[in-house]
Amino acid sequence: MCGIINKGRMLALAGLMVLIPLTLDSQSLKPYNRSRVGLTALMSEGSKPAFMSGKAYGFNAGRFGLEASLDYFKSSGKDVESKSIVPRVNVSFSPLEQKAKIKPYVVAGVNFLSEFSTIDIPEFDVQDRVSNTKFGLEVGIGATMGDKIDGRLTYTMMPTSEDVKGMVTLTCGYNFKLGKK
Repeated sequence: MCGIINKGRMLALAGLMVLIPLTLDSQSLKPYNRSRVGLTALMSEGSKPAFMSGKAYGFNAGRFGLEASLDYFKSSGKDVESKSIVPRVNVSFSPLEQKAKIKPYVVAGVNFLSEFSTIDIPEFDVQDRVSNTKFGLEVGIGATMGDKIDGRLTYTMMPTSEDVKGMVTLTCGYNFKLGKK
């Protein structure tokens, strides 16, 4: 059931990303899709940084932007291995015009950390599979260089989780422009 709800959320985000650009002036709209890789670290006991990869779709309109993304990472801690999917929606603001060579920005948004964990403790004869979803509020900083390369550092607070207090993510991505060149 949780998987169906998560897929519904992603479809809703994708629909939002299609509808919003249609309401804006197409001359000022700069849509993109971004492939990205990076590292993420969960703020929980025994968790180690993990390699992350993902895909984002968004647009910039002047100094503001809106982005929906889906990231994946596999992490392991003492006796636990997790595969995680993170759907996100972010809003960004840049103090510089869109034509600047290096464009710094701040980002804020929401995400859902969906974990599918395998717990294996041979000493106590415990083997279990657990899945859960946690809500997060994300803030961060980033910069786009030459309208192609994007780097971002974010922190996600997880107020609904008892075991994961937060998540720090460092990513680098490449923008592919959509539409007319």
